[in-house]
Amino acid sequence: MKYTLFFFVLLLFASCKKEKTSWNTNWDLPLIQDSLTLTNWLSDSLIVSNLGEYEFSFDREVFKFKLSDFVKIPDTSVNHIYNFPLNLNVGPGFSFVNDVKEHVIDLGDVELKVVRVKSGGVVLKVYNPVETKTFFTVELPGVTKNGITLTKTFSAPAGTLANPTLTEAFVDLAGYEMDLRGANNLLFNRIQSKLLVQSDPDGPSVSVSTAHNFKFNFTIQNIALSYVRGYLGQFTKTEERNVTVDFLNNIENGTIDLDAADLKLKIENGLKINAKFKLNSLKNENAQGSEVSLSHPIINQWQSISGATGTQANINSSETNYDFNAGNSSIEAFVENHGATNKIDYTLQLNPWGNTSGGWDEIYDESPFVVNLAGTLPLKFGANNLILKDTFPFKINQNKENTHFESGTFVLDVTNAFPMNAKVQLQLLDQNKSLLGTITGSQLVESSIYGSILNGILQNKSQVLFPISSAVLDEINSTKYMIVRVVLNTPDNSGTPIQYTIPIDAFFKFKLNAKFNLNVKV
Repeated sequence: MKYTLFFFVLLLFASCKKEKTSWNTNWDLPLIQDSLTLTNWLSDSLIVSNLGEYEFSFDREVFKFKLSDFVKIPDTSVNHIYNFPLNLNVGPGFSFVNDVKEHVIDLGDVELKVVRVKSGGVVLKVYNPVETKTFFTVELPGVTKNGITLTKTFSAPAGTLANPTLTEAFVDLAGYEMDLRGANNLLFNRIQSKLLVQSDPDGPSVSVSTAHNFKFNFTIQNIALSYVRGYLGQFTKTEERNVTVDFLNNIENGTIDLDAADLKLKIENGLKINAKFKLNSLKNENAQGSEVSLSHPIINQWQSISGATGTQANINSSETNYDFNAGNSSIEAFVENHGATNKIDYTLQLNPWGNTSGGWDEIYDESPFVVNLAGTLPLKFGANNLILKDTFPFKINQNKENTHFESGTFVLDVTNAFPMNAKVQLQLLDQNKSLLGTITGSQLVESSIYGSILNGILQNKSQVLFPISSAVLDEINSTKYMIVRVVLNTPDNSGTPIQYTIPIDAFFKFKLNAKFNLNVKV
């Protein structure tokens, strides 16, 4: 109901601004005719029917942690240097270097054993200090794709001890698996490299001495992972996130009284890691600065979250649910505060009890840790001077020395099938948003509860006039913005709000006419 009123007034003035026809001295012009329902301002997916009554239903992801939020392999550059141990005359096609080394990747307290690469690559560089063309074969043992080890052979031009030649290549690592357990398969964060050097089979003999250092460098960069296994450390994250419900910022003042509200906090852990989660606080703040904190037994209390089970082909996320209802929380006061800004403060811990998996923590990129808020709100509530407002750009220019409007009235004929009444007021603002004038509707848009049943639904007819005086028209050229204020009420005779259910297929049918007095100057 409340957004129906915003919508029709917005259309009213949009039509006014666009009208450029010259008029006779007295005229009556139909502007808008339409019929609006709840789905005109709320998505169909948010409005559901339950036993013949409307409910507002939502399911929103508050935050999601994926593999990349917990584990990152930094860009790492490694040198593999082999110091030749002999003075030797090497014949054509002779293999004279075969060396394997192991290198540690600095990952802090994260102990990775196996990873799979989603994207990123490695730059391989070889340096030839030999005075003839030489073949370098470099391998990264344990780095495999479809069971084949990453291997690259370079034909390196002749170089010298003082100026070795550089040859390089890039290898895309997407789809590669990296075994980081080292040569004995017992360690972690280890990557191996292997260097083989052969003289040119078609070249001359060449002297190689202890002064020769054979070097290759590999740099892994921009690595994103699709899978990790190992011990991922005791990760802790605390933060506050804001979730904004923009349309609630349009509520200027007033109160609502809800019949019921239900909120569910759902935690899905797709990580094969035990965790603890603590909801430190959940608050909302409305447009007037009033803040309400949600109370519930789990607030500021650690909750144990089991890890997922299964394999990549059949991962089974653990699911933990917490209900917030009128019996165990302050959910109704929380929602009735109509706060647009919702502040969620939480702490998440992985492996709070240490390495209980024996180094078999696992994360699949497609199986995240997700926290969702879902809720249902029966559209049965009472409103007491609930003031909604919105601001729109506005522009009309006229010259009083020429033909111009002197006064006028907008006439709104309404058939209302919503169970609340509304008082509508328009405020004109200048470019600094200072108030220039006010146009108030002559009477209420009457609630359907005082009407009669037609076609199976209660409805009521009203006519509301918006007089536009010459004083207002005198300020019309200075008007740059318009505020629409709507005051909603569902009172009984004592002024206490009564809760009413919005019936299925409730509508707001309206027809807007404009009547103006035009001063014609030829």
